[in-house]
Amino acid sequence: MTKLKMNKQINLTNLYQKAELYLTQGKLEEAILTCSQALEIEQNFPPIYKILGNIFHKMGEIDKAKEWYLKAINQQPEWAEVYANLGSLYAQEKQWQLAIKSYQEAISIKANLPGFYRNLGKIWQQIGKIELAKDCQEQALNLEAEYPQALEYLKRGKKFLENGEIEEAIAHFQQAIKFNPFLANAYQKLGDALVEKKDLHPAIKYYKQAIEQKPDLFIAHHKLGRVFQEIGELDTAIIEFKLAIKINPNSPLPYKKLGEILENQKN
Repeated sequence: MTKLKMNKQINLTNLYQKAELYLTQGKLEEAILTCSQALEIEQNFPPIYKILGNIFHKMGEIDKAKEWYLKAINQQPEWAEVYANLGSLYAQEKQWQLAIKSYQEAISIKANLPGFYRNLGKIWQQIGKIELAKDCQEQALNLEAEYPQALEYLKRGKKFLENGEIEEAIAHFQQAIKFNPFLANAYQKLGDALVEKKDLHPAIKYYKQAIEQKPDLFIAHHKLGRVFQEIGELDTAIIEFKLAIKINPNSPLPYKKLGEILENQKN
């Protein structure tokens, strides 16, 4: 990848994270503006399509939300969460067959997410298919029973990391994610473990996944900024530190790191 393409990708990723953060904070107009800035850089960027779908879904503009979700799926057909979001919209409109089809598609791609089964169960119940509804609810309960195991693996992984047993820590964080793919702290701690190993680029990936699961996870933004600072991607580091400050203005950590960069830049 050329430096120009890499910078373009970094800018897109940062705008995506910023839009996610605005959405989490309920700043919908700011989120839309940030998405527009991303699409000016790259028209075909499915993550932004998904966020726009989420924004319009939250605003109650169902047709616009569907339009963006469908664009996301056309570009990225194996996106379970977007199928589930579409299913939710169809259910709102009582388009039961389309809702069922969307959730079944989501489950065929990712079979280990209890929320998919729970929502599909509610749809079956709405149309009087009680046995199918029970089957879905039971499957959701079985999957949710695995979530405490995820937390146990996360807890053990933290202990291994504290003791400097990095490989054991990594293995436990990976198991935690296997049992609960939405566990933002497991992705973040996996990033921490990889930083300890000096595997900085894989660490960036996991910090970004932590932020994807929880856009307002202050510490992930801060640590991502530190990694970008270390590899010399200072503009991106500045963006991450500023996002960290926006989420938690009372922590001195990102101010200190941001000050270091600006001092070195004679700014």
